[in-house]
Amino acid sequence: MGKHKFLFLFLLVFMYACGNSSSSKRTKEEIMQKGALLYSTHGCNVCHSLDGSIVYGPPLNDIYLKDITVVRNGKEYTLKADRKYLKKAISDPRHEKNKEYRNKEMPITSFTKEEAELLVEYLILLNSGQKINN
Repeated sequence: MGKHKFLFLFLLVFMYACGNSSSSKRTKEEIMQKGALLYSTHGCNVCHSLDGSIVYGPPLNDIYLKDITVVRNGKEYTLKADRKYLKKAISDPRHEKNKEYRNKEMPITSFTKEEAELLVEYLILLNSGQKINN
């Protein structure tokens, strides 16, 4: 009986490890390719530029680790646009608003958890000086 429990536990850990390894092993090229595709097919480019120009929403170049003032439940907070912030802004855009754009609405998104994480990685790479064609 002990051997079966050990085997089951081993298989469970093995399957978990295999399932999580694929997303963490994306190449920069894959992130840039798939991120750009998500960015354009979901319409992010309609409101957000990647070159610093103002369209409707805030430009997304140079946003990573920028100090941003947001409004949440009527109160202002200043925070860093880190991974956690970017993922929350993508997944739940009504949670808080960038103070400079508080009178503008971002549509509710339908990104999967993996897509939101990929977009965050994409924005981080863009902010690191990676070349883009957009």
